[in-house]
Amino acid sequence: MTSVGRVSPTRGTMAAIAAHKLQIIRTLVETAPDAALRSLELALSSAGATGSLAAVRGLVEDETANRFVRNNILAPIVPLCQPRGEGCVSFPSPVLGRLWKALKVIVPARVEEATAKCNPWDLEQGTPEVFDDLCKAAAAGLRDPENAAFDSVRSLCDPEHLALCLQLSAIARSCLPKLAEWVSRMSDERAFAAKLAYRDACRISEDAGPLLLDMLSAHLPDDWRILRVISAVMDRPTDRYLASSEAKGFGERVLADIDASILRIETFSFADGEKAGREAAQGAHRAQLQITEFQQSIEVAKDGPWGKRLARHKQQMAKVCEQRMDQADKQLEAALPTRPLTMMAKKGSKGAAKLTEEPDEAMIRRAQSALAFVAELRSCADKAGYGSSRNKILEKLNSRLDPYIEDVLHVARTGDGGDSGLAVKYLDVAAGFIAYTRDDKTAEIVRRRAAAAIAA
Repeated sequence: MTSVGRVSPTRGTMAAIAAHKLQIIRTLVETAPDAALRSLELALSSAGATGSLAAVRGLVEDETANRFVRNNILAPIVPLCQPRGEGCVSFPSPVLGRLWKALKVIVPARVEEATAKCNPWDLEQGTPEVFDDLCKAAAAGLRDPENAAFDSVRSLCDPEHLALCLQLSAIARSCLPKLAEWVSRMSDERAFAAKLAYRDACRISEDAGPLLLDMLSAHLPDDWRILRVISAVMDRPTDRYLASSEAKGFGERVLADIDASILRIETFSFADGEKAGREAAQGAHRAQLQITEFQQSIEVAKDGPWGKRLARHKQQMAKVCEQRMDQADKQLEAALPTRPLTMMAKKGSKGAAKLTEEPDEAMIRRAQSALAFVAELRSCADKAGYGSSRNKILEKLNSRLDPYIEDVLHVARTGDGGDSGLAVKYLDVAAGFIAYTRDDKTAEIVRRRAAAAIAA
């Protein structure tokens, strides 16, 4: 008999194993990306108050709360610790967690104070001073080679670069609540505030002004809209001036991004389906917005260093979009095969439906990609100068789809001219295609007519 308070060898071994496994899980949770942590929290939300899942849920909830505090206190640099475009200031994602652990070691009381003030009602009153104090402490710790608490952070990145970002955090934090207004409706008063922030940054270091702008751009959904703030700070500079200034990198990045969008449109494969077509067209829309933003924020000269490139980009974008749109009719023809016209065929028809084989999924996927590309360009084609070409392409596509649908409907109703079962399948494919070239309502009408033909 086992006496009270004595743990049996079997139970003790099981507890040790459980503790070891829990430590492994704790490490995984602490190093998981934010998106993965949110998924875990959602998946475990229904776990009970007892059992192994309850322990895991507790770890996830603790880490979520920890990151909420950490991300508020280190808010100015949080988006810098995520993948960013080439030329943008960035740090490896583990930097945030290691920086936070180091702060807990060197100033635990201040961290507790900040944690206590990291609640909705305190945050609504403005940023607690302790938040900026902790960023300054982190900058000082990184610059002190004798401070071993930051060794793990120094091993990941340039400590001086990160320290300067932390030193700029107070200025950046004061700008963040105003940033949405600065990039949406810049006024003289807002421009003055932006200039003051830029001047304060330059007082810290000669190259801190552009770094501040880069930090702010990381907080924007479209980082290239920081051009509006640059325009305000520099009183709408000429492209010659900006291209030779310390802030030239922002313009170069936008132009490089437009180049990349053009290349994606040239090279995306129809075989990759609808998503690839839509994403390529969205790149064209993004490029059109970037070109417009560039021209509005900067005084671009036709013979200027960036004026020539912008003009070339506009021409290239129109050319590649028209080339890819022109390929849509060929893809549609391959997905909806036809046979040579008979004497009874309708005038203007592209050919009678060929209903001898099952619809080819690969050809359908290619056509979906091409048609999605054409459809998605509606948001930018007119403004970008190829709206007329797009309208002609749509007219051509619909002139193929309309008679094809009527032909296949006839076969579906009567069985005359082909297999009625195959006709129904091709009708569904054609309805999906016409949703791209016209709209979902037209596609639904085609499907209803197909259902009526089957029922007849």
